[in-house]
Amino acid sequence: MGSILLNKVLAAEAPDEAWFEGVLRWVLDADPEGGAHAPRCRHLQELEEQLQVHPRGPEWRARIQAVWRHTSAVGLLADAGLPRHGAFLREALELLVDRIVPSLDAENDLSALLHRLELTERDADWLESLPCATSLWEELLAIPAEARWDAVQLLAHRAAGLGLAQDILAVGSRHRELDSPFARLPEAVAALRQGEDPGWDGLLEACAQRLAAALDHLEIHGISTELVYRLDLLEAHLARMSRLVDVERGRVDGRTFAAEVVRSKARARSLGVLVKGSVRLMARKVVEHTGATGEHYVAMTREEWSSTFRSGAGGGALTAFTALLKYAIAGAALAPLMAGSAFAANYTLSFLAMQFAGFTLSSKQPAMTAASLAGALEDRHSRTRLKELVAGIARSQAMATAGNVLVTLPATLALALLWRWLVGRPFVDPATAAHSLHGMHPFRSWTVVFAILTGAMLWLASLAAGWAANWSAFRRLPEAVAAHRRLRYFLGADGAAWLGAQVGRHFSGAVGYVALGFLLGFVPVAFTFAGLNVEVRHVTLNAASLALCAVQDAPRWADIAWGLAGILVIGACNFSVSFYLSLRTAMRARGITGKEHLLVWLWKEFLREPMTFLGPPAR
Repeated sequence: MGSILLNKVLAAEAPDEAWFEGVLRWVLDADPEGGAHAPRCRHLQELEEQLQVHPRGPEWRARIQAVWRHTSAVGLLADAGLPRHGAFLREALELLVDRIVPSLDAENDLSALLHRLELTERDADWLESLPCATSLWEELLAIPAEARWDAVQLLAHRAAGLGLAQDILAVGSRHRELDSPFARLPEAVAALRQGEDPGWDGLLEACAQRLAAALDHLEIHGISTELVYRLDLLEAHLARMSRLVDVERGRVDGRTFAAEVVRSKARARSLGVLVKGSVRLMARKVVEHTGATGEHYVAMTREEWSSTFRSGAGGGALTAFTALLKYAIAGAALAPLMAGSAFAANYTLSFLAMQFAGFTLSSKQPAMTAASLAGALEDRHSRTRLKELVAGIARSQAMATAGNVLVTLPATLALALLWRWLVGRPFVDPATAAHSLHGMHPFRSWTVVFAILTGAMLWLASLAAGWAANWSAFRRLPEAVAAHRRLRYFLGADGAAWLGAQVGRHFSGAVGYVALGFLLGFVPVAFTFAGLNVEVRHVTLNAASLALCAVQDAPRWADIAWGLAGILVIGACNFSVSFYLSLRTAMRARGITGKEHLLVWLWKEFLREPMTFLGPPAR
């Protein structure tokens, strides 16, 4: 049966490329599993026999060679499996469009043929370990040396163009532009093609060092996603050139190289792989610069420990006024858009006041300290350092929460009592107070779910802060402000320098707080507008709300007690969710995997010595 179908495929009347595609599909349709006895290997052996013994075998072999040695082989070698564009969004959009919209491939294009076959990494593994290949296939599928050298030369010109781009030169060493090793690539390939030795291996090493230096520069001074994506593209071009030259020198056999091309082509077709790699890049872009801010939120000494409580107390005092305005806005019966904007403005202005006054909002810290913890996880040799760092984060969070809650409760209660004494009625009407107190019950409401959602919002706000810190570092914003000609004219040199220092100190924190204010204030209203009752549960804001709602003519003490228990649950959910998401982001940014057992060990250490994590430092 197989021979009948194969003969039908081989005898088909079709243009050479379509005919060859049919032959390949007949081979690939068989299962590759099973080693030398795999169905796919049997298909390949059957095809080989037909090409050797059938009367039309020489004709069919000539057709295979005609297709495979077409001039488009240069494009196959130089393009297959490599990104087509130097920007992530354009690459992702084109992949998505290719999935949805049919396209007409160019004729006689081997790269398009490879794309239509939709090969996977499983096919690459089969090809690499092929136990049934013979010299016949090496003869039929051998690409001419001229095409291989053309591909190397084409890649050399492309790599030179990328490596000599202005923004890539700007993050490298400050030498003459044409002294860059990328400028010598085309000339070196031409010399190799003539059989000369231009120091090719040393030139590739110099290019790799220049790439590493550029990436190190970006790690310190901020990352541009598009620039790093193009650096990855440049690295891919260098790697493909190197492999092609190794094939010519006999260092790599053709079958291994073919498997590498198929594997890279399969990965290039995957939108998920592209997104995953770019998400990791974005995570690193955000996390590393957030970590510089996060270091201020780790209490390693008694002075830092008490300072965290004081800054938390200031944040708690400000939150009392934030809660008053929140209920005033809610009672104004505004349209949804106006109400959401008013809530967002209230939270944002309050948070910005905390930022510029040096106060702390509880549960913001864990999102900012995850980068430091990921760095400790990367150190395989020091569990002691990891434990100390986690203890510093935990005690800092505990003291900030204590400062927020222990101050905002009496401060808000005093404001509520003052209002009642001046006006003669509670600030919050009984129906609203009963509804709010019921919403804080840890078991009879959606408090846990909403507190988890709020933890995710705190994490998103930390991403915004990290993005802002990275953007500021990449643009050298503080230095640019300090050196700005017009600012120096109006403010003087000292005034411009002071403003630049303030930008460096507060810019990322302010952006993070603006994002958090929008998330806490506007997003719940947007959900309500869509018919979904979603609320925020932040430990400090809800503690202030509890104090306001407690001042009633007939206080409901049981509801107040459950509300206090709810505050503890909200604080735990806010902290754990925001910290977990931030830690996962930081681990992904650094490519850390398989460290979950350390988190289990930390939890056991906490249960064994809770005061080490919650009490004051030893010194």
